[in-house]
Amino acid sequence: MAVAIASISFASIFIRWSDAPPVVIAAYRMLFASLMLLPFALRERYREEVRWLDRRQWWAVVIIGAVLGLHFLAFNAALQETSIASATVLVTAHPIVVGVLGYIYLKERPRRSGLGIALGLLGVVVISSSDLSGGAILGDLLALVGMLAAALYLLGGRVLRQRISVVPYAFLVYSIAAAVLFATALATGASLWPYPVEEWIIFLALAAVSTILGHTILNWSLRYLPAAFISLSMLGEPVGASILAYLLLSEVPSAGVVVGGSMVLAGILLSAGGASAAPTAGTTPGQ
Repeated sequence: MAVAIASISFASIFIRWSDAPPVVIAAYRMLFASLMLLPFALRERYREEVRWLDRRQWWAVVIIGAVLGLHFLAFNAALQETSIASATVLVTAHPIVVGVLGYIYLKERPRRSGLGIALGLLGVVVISSSDLSGGAILGDLLALVGMLAAALYLLGGRVLRQRISVVPYAFLVYSIAAAVLFATALATGASLWPYPVEEWIIFLALAAVSTILGHTILNWSLRYLPAAFISLSMLGEPVGASILAYLLLSEVPSAGVVVGGSMVLAGILLSAGGASAAPTAGTTPGQ
């Protein structure tokens, strides 16, 4: 889990280094991540799992892929309108949504992790309150859209990961997200070509580091852990991203970021002892 959070934390840095439009960054990120998974997804055992998906599950995969595309698009756009600290804390403020909906629809009780969720969210409030400004309203709203999309993505993944292994699941979801994002880029007139070598390196880094080592590991974890715990763990992203922003972009975190970040980490540690889930009987073994 620590590897996944560290990998995701680099995403905001890579995105800030890019001069491409937000939708283009997200589209190539998903395309390259899909291509990296393609050789593994073509294995017979995984193709067999895909063939067993029924129409309802296929629609779920399509919706989850589209929601993931929206999440990345909103987050990329938010980073152009507000600080890394603000964008990351707001886009990861989804544990309360995941916790409530996970309890209602998946019957996942928070147990002791409820206090961790509360402490983590309070830390997010402290960070965002210290960093928000009146000129960043659009960026804040975009980050909140990304947050809601992330919550739906995690909950949907929690259900589908009981039926399909992580490799075919991630490949299908990333491919659908890429298709939606490229269609959006064409519809909005965003230029897909040409870009300098530096941009292609950034796109590949987002795919390999932040997506394969980040989101794909989280997708694997959804087979074994409650969506609320995975969601809460992702609150480590604003802490890591803020540190990287200071080291690589000279964005100095405020005292509120330091205090709030400590609260977020404490919430993660506290919740780790309370979130657990056993795989559903008769489901496909996660890989």
